[in-house]
Amino acid sequence: MSKSRVNQFVSSLRDRQAQDALNGDGQPAPSKGLPTPVLPVEKRPIFDPQMLTKLGQLEIIASTVVDGFLSGKHRSTHKGGCTDFADFRPYAPGDDIRQLDWRHYAKCDRYYVKQFDDETNLQALLIADASGSMQFGMSTVTKWHYAQMAAACLGHLLLRQRDSVGLAVLGSSLLNYVRPLPRASQLARVLNVLENTHAAGESTLGESLLELTGRLKRRGMVMLLSDCFGDVARLKHVLQQFRTRGHDVMVFQVLAPEELTFPFRRESFFQDLELPRRIQVNPNAIRKQYLAEFQKFQDELRAAMTDVGVDFVTLTTDQDIGEVLARYLHRRAALKSAGRTRIRA
Repeated sequence: MSKSRVNQFVSSLRDRQAQDALNGDGQPAPSKGLPTPVLPVEKRPIFDPQMLTKLGQLEIIASTVVDGFLSGKHRSTHKGGCTDFADFRPYAPGDDIRQLDWRHYAKCDRYYVKQFDDETNLQALLIADASGSMQFGMSTVTKWHYAQMAAACLGHLLLRQRDSVGLAVLGSSLLNYVRPLPRASQLARVLNVLENTHAAGESTLGESLLELTGRLKRRGMVMLLSDCFGDVARLKHVLQQFRTRGHDVMVFQVLAPEELTFPFRRESFFQDLELPRRIQVNPNAIRKQYLAEFQKFQDELRAAMTDVGVDFVTLTTDQDIGEVLARYLHRRAALKSAGRTRIRA
């Protein structure tokens, strides 16, 4: 049988399975503990200016030292002349005498020059998981559409503060890569890739992320948008490599409300969104066990992210994306400010 005929057969089989999976009330049946998303194509644009009004003038500031070339808002590895004191170094001929610290001279009878942390632009990489499980959506938009909207908002904020933004789309492998650039036209490139990507296929999140560890040559920021389903230990190992290279890492876990509450009542077929398989299940018989296993997975994932020093945020698709990102960025800025105060004290 030719490859084209095989593809046609698989496509028709999935269509029949999706139709069979419908409940008597017209709702899709669960898959992988979730219902099959037999929903119309998303009509809502992934870049909504109204969402940006809720973000206001918020900024995304790196919590680690980054490398950059332009003047920006983030602490740099280079020493310059801004107001955050970094260290002393011995005076050398040619140094600006205005940088001499006379109190230090009075203590040790030697000339020392003050050094300050310079500020720089950030190199940020948005990583969007486009595996099949992200295509789930029942009472809300799909997880993939929600991740698209979140990536658009974050990309806009970063470019507005003159940072470099790139995009990587992951599925069963690295599907697409847009190199980080600080250009105003970069957002259009990112949106074009996102809009032309359909979430499908088996997830290999850890392996796909591993392909990206060498792409960022400078220390910067990595933002992962995914449901994080899969091998938690493998994901932890790969994110640890990003952290070891000096990157500030944020993980936005995108979930549907049905995944958290398992509200299904009627006996249904559960269709796998990544592999062509399904099982018939009585939701009432497995609800307690499902919720316990899901909570166990969430606890394991959260503990793993904490261990490697990653910012971990769980988003649900019934939340307003502008409001939830605004709350997160406010909290991140407050914690960073408090941390700096403690360091100076």
